[in-house]
Amino acid sequence: MSQLESLRKIIREAFGFFDKLGNATVTQEEVATIMRYLGQFPSEQDVVEVILREIQDDDPSNVVSYDAFEKMMLRCLMEREYDPDDSETLLAAFKVLDPDNRGYIDVDKMKEYLGSGAVGFREKEWAEFYDYAKDRDPNNTNRIYYEDYVAKLTGFVDKHIETLYADAKK
Repeated sequence: MSQLESLRKIIREAFGFFDKLGNATVTQEEVATIMRYLGQFPSEQDVVEVILREIQDDDPSNVVSYDAFEKMMLRCLMEREYDPDDSETLLAAFKVLDPDNRGYIDVDKMKEYLGSGAVGFREKEWAEFYDYAKDRDPNNTNRIYYEDYVAKLTGFVDKHIETLYADAKK
């Protein structure tokens, strides 16, 4: 199977998880989730201002067709346009939030950071983030040690992408 065929296969499978009606469409809200599942991590701003504009092609509906999504996704994957940030970049971002260089961020402060802005986390998203990011020590519920979180996150993303592409070649 060629690389292009493999990519098309994984795109089709991922898109299919969200195509609830079986009519080769998904809602706009699902585009970013599918892209992240496929190992591309655009910002919410890029999703709205670049990606949806490209794949909607002046279509006023809330749906995205498979053909338009596949074309955009193939380009993103082949050009590695929205590849995940490396651990050094993620750590640098967390260190901005930790000016005292303590190695952790208070849970309440992190919730405030992630809940603010135009596209802040909703309560469910915060709960999922916190469940994944929290310290393994059950007695420590008020700190997020970001080096541990970044190591866990980048390891998970790398393994997921590796497995996804290995399965596509079968």
